[in-house]
Amino acid sequence: MDPFRVAVIGCGAISGNHFHALEKLKSARLTAVCDIDPEKLKNAAEAQHAKAYDDWRELLADPEIDAVHICTPHCLHRDMAVAALSAGKHVLCEKPMGLNAAEAEAMAEAAAKAEAQLTVCFQNRYNAASRRMKELISSGSLGGFTGGSAFVVWNRTDTAQKYYRADGWRGKWASEGGSALINQAIHTLDLARWLTGDLSVVSGAMLAHRLGDTIETEDTCDLLMQDKAGHRMLFYCTNCGGSNLPVQLHLNFEKGELHLNGSILTIRTAGSTEVEDHSSEVLVGKDYWGSGHGPLIEDFYRRLAMGQPPAITAEDALRTMRLMDEAYQAHATERRRL
Repeated sequence: MDPFRVAVIGCGAISGNHFHALEKLKSARLTAVCDIDPEKLKNAAEAQHAKAYDDWRELLADPEIDAVHICTPHCLHRDMAVAALSAGKHVLCEKPMGLNAAEAEAMAEAAAKAEAQLTVCFQNRYNAASRRMKELISSGSLGGFTGGSAFVVWNRTDTAQKYYRADGWRGKWASEGGSALINQAIHTLDLARWLTGDLSVVSGAMLAHRLGDTIETEDTCDLLMQDKAGHRMLFYCTNCGGSNLPVQLHLNFEKGELHLNGSILTIRTAGSTEVEDHSSEVLVGKDYWGSGHGPLIEDFYRRLAMGQPPAITAEDALRTMRLMDEAYQAHATERRRL
């Protein structure tokens, strides 16, 4: 069949991952780009040999577009996705689905009514080490989950890197919806939920330890979560680190444990310890956040061609958004209680 004709809306930093992935596919062809920044739009259109739009609504009216990738600020995801689905366009939306679970629910409802498909870019599920962990857990060889912890220690600053002021939508509740959790650590929150089953937040706290003079939102978050059986999952993320360290995820089971340190996976069972290095499979990006964009985008179009739903459905992604909402709500409740 002919390749899907694809448009990327938003030509900022993350769009490069999408351009790179689409270049390698036979099942999809980038035909249009869209951005309100004239320079970004011009550069992307010329580099990708794509048609340029400065209005996403006009792009959605183009019958030559089959699918759109939404790579815009968080506050624009819901309206763009709902409109695209209503226009019959397949949608691949960058994380998060929206600013909160209510926006994500609106997107899921639109997807349920549409003939087009919606997926969300939780690409770390496609990292080789993540897939290996899922395989081991699903096999049942480790037994049931008994507890775990996750740590995301990264560095975001507004002095050397000028991360927040370079993009004015970052660090604001109305446009980013949060910071450390919803933006940087949401992938690890999603992995924890995907690997262990549905979790709920027991208690949570968020602070701006270092960036309070720059952002309205949190640069640090710590959570206590649990599964339905009451097994605890500790979660900590911060943008106050001295550098970007590899994500760490430690999961305990009845018959063993898994420890992920970036792309290094340690598997411990009775009398046995195996260390698997999946760093050679990191094709684009850095180990500390993974490189699953390519496999995710390829899988999305492969499934579309076969008439199958995406691996990460709207309802699946919505569960992670609800867990994230619980974290922000727990923080607000705890602050009032204290």
